[in-house]
Amino acid sequence: MEKQIYQLLNEQVNKEFQSAYIYLDFYNFFEERRLHGFSKWYKDQANEEIEHGWRFINFLHDMDQKVNLTPIEHTSQTYASIKEVMEGGLKHEQYISDCIRKIYQLAQEKNDFETQNFLNYFISEQIEEEVNARNLIAKYDLVDGKDLLTLDEQMGQSSDHK
Repeated sequence: MEKQIYQLLNEQVNKEFQSAYIYLDFYNFFEERRLHGFSKWYKDQANEEIEHGWRFINFLHDMDQKVNLTPIEHTSQTYASIKEVMEGGLKHEQYISDCIRKIYQLAQEKNDFETQNFLNYFISEQIEEEVNARNLIAKYDLVDGKDLLTLDEQMGQSSDHK
């Protein structure tokens, strides 16, 4: 595996686990407000990010590469509003999408077909994650705080986050 691709994949392991921390922050924000549907949704997101981290680890092992775990840089944030949390989630997913595309582009340039194939899952996943984040913001904007409890209940029942 080309050294730069290896480094980016190894860094992505850390970014996926860091993403879980961000979603756990969101989970805590909603738990503190007793909005259990929203908190469940973000807890599910955190667990999904951990799963993504494992996928990257397993791929590196499958490619006979050493995994170098690095400290996760994260400081819990204070959020001013529900919408700020949701917008933060969208912004973070867009950042992760950019990271995945950067690795994919390099893999294309280096004819690393294995990495391209592996990343195809994440390209599709990131489209879904951004759509889910935008849909959540749109739903929140529609209720405009008036029917937040109903939206919260729907979030708690949702299995696909849409």
